[in-house]
Amino acid sequence: METDVITIDGPTSSGKNSVGFLLAKKLGYQYIDTGMIYRAGAYLILQNNISLDNKEDIVNTFKSLRLEIKSDNGSLRIYNNGRDLTDKLHLSEVTENVSIVAAIKEVREVTKVIQRKLGESKNTVMTGRDIGSEIFPNAKHKFFLTASAEIRVKRRFKQLIKVDPAITYEMVYKSMLERDEKDSTREVSPLRIPKGAVVIDNSNLNVEQTVEEMLKHIQQKLFI
Repeated sequence: METDVITIDGPTSSGKNSVGFLLAKKLGYQYIDTGMIYRAGAYLILQNNISLDNKEDIVNTFKSLRLEIKSDNGSLRIYNNGRDLTDKLHLSEVTENVSIVAAIKEVREVTKVIQRKLGESKNTVMTGRDIGSEIFPNAKHKFFLTASAEIRVKRRFKQLIKVDPAITYEMVYKSMLERDEKDSTREVSPLRIPKGAVVIDNSNLNVEQTVEEMLKHIQQKLFI
């Protein structure tokens, strides 16, 4: 039987992960945050002192990934070869370099295979930046979440200050604008609104309200 994949795309701190996790929970689907895949690869590249100019070793790092994504007490944990990498994935050096790694065409080809295998294994809610446009363009339910830059910076700062007390609001703002620029202008799989996606601006919506809005659209399609 064909699995159902619900795609959620959007820029940094648009609420994709919190919303995707809750939506999956309500539907009884598995939840996959594809950003964790890129961050896991970037972390291992940095750990192994691989130069960001060394495309071959970068691609091989992604080819050697053996990932497991598990739900644990209301959150996701990501393992590679049995090693829990979750708490390493939002280190500042990973955040600074993940977009460089993710822009490499061959890396995206490798991760595309990983993502499709995960999504085809069972009913899935999958979040990222090119899920509805590149990975599952024929998905029945596609969403694009967005919010104002100010709201997204506040969300990101609140998240990162817990990990790095030295971080400043200005640093987060600058980093986010740079990431938005890289994501939307890269040659390979740029961030864009997927064809047929429902766009939801959740600047003034909390996670529960955003999920309720999505469930309305999903229910409507069931009766079309």
